[in-house]
Amino acid sequence: MRLPNIAVIVSFVFLLNGCSAGQMMKNSYQGTQYLQTGNYSQGEITFRKTVARNPGDPLANYYLGRFLLAQKETQEALPYLQKAVFSEPENTDYLFWQGVAFGALGKQKQERKSYRQVLRIDERHLQALTYYGHNQLKEREYEAALATYQKVLEIFPDSPSALYNRALIAKILNRTPEEKAGWLAYLAKYPSGDLAIQAINHMNLLGEFTYQNHYLGARTIPLKKIWFEPFSANLYPSSKRSLDVVGATAVNIGRAKLQVIVFQENNIELAKARAISIKEYLSATFPDLTPEKIGVSWFKQPEAMELQGKKLQNPGSVRFFLTDLEIPILSSKNKKRTTFIPLRAPQEKKYKKMLRFPLSPV
Repeated sequence: MRLPNIAVIVSFVFLLNGCSAGQMMKNSYQGTQYLQTGNYSQGEITFRKTVARNPGDPLANYYLGRFLLAQKETQEALPYLQKAVFSEPENTDYLFWQGVAFGALGKQKQERKSYRQVLRIDERHLQALTYYGHNQLKEREYEAALATYQKVLEIFPDSPSALYNRALIAKILNRTPEEKAGWLAYLAKYPSGDLAIQAINHMNLLGEFTYQNHYLGARTIPLKKIWFEPFSANLYPSSKRSLDVVGATAVNIGRAKLQVIVFQENNIELAKARAISIKEYLSATFPDLTPEKIGVSWFKQPEAMELQGKKLQNPGSVRFFLTDLEIPILSSKNKKRTTFIPLRAPQEKKYKKMLRFPLSPV
């Protein structure tokens, strides 16, 4: 009996392995592309076909689970992720996303177990560490969560969730100095966005006004405090960046008047000089923001405010808001014609008595 040629057998095995490797590379490339572009529905369609052809392929099951998870189909996603983990129990990506699915379904014990499995394999796995901290926080294990977030920050000092939640835990534990430092550390890295707005509110409640939220029309704008040289109206260069945000926002909104109110406890002349300085800077920097579109007012008293039912005072502050705000409405009869209807800013009512009309020629 003639034995088969060894070279032929080796070539055949290599061909099979090559096909398998090629399919894996194709799956990896397609899956990554769909995730990066956010095309989750097409990813689901593609990988349903792939899983139907090869139900035991762990990578295909993983990607199908990911696309279902991204579309909030968590209950359906979990079995595919579990199948991927069963095939490759040491794969940290499969384990991590299985944990995310468990967490989304409220199965926090299984979620935690998945993250711990990841961390046993790779103790510096950033995503697993971060989500493990979130799991501990949800379970009110505050000290443990703080320790976990600290490990996250040792690996990635700019982690937004670790920075934010570290400050939040300090608030829960009534550790005021740590809380204040925590919010400042977060805002130093992430001074804009929804979490920044919340961080500023928390910080203002502590009587710390390094940052404040300003309301320009429908927009909430977090801003760092406008700083001046001591005993003068000369703006610090760093404060000009905040004024640039205000000026650009006011110009983009267009049909509105920017109001600037300066509070300086027991020094009305300094308050006036600083209000004028801000107006001059904005008018010079934004030609479309003509002097008549900027109203200025000044007071020798602290700014009084109420936040979450708590009355606060800020001895030296600058406030920005818009009045005479209008929004465009297309006419139903003639879509080429645009009319404008007034939209009152909520701050206009609050500060109306403080506005100085007519404006002095400054």
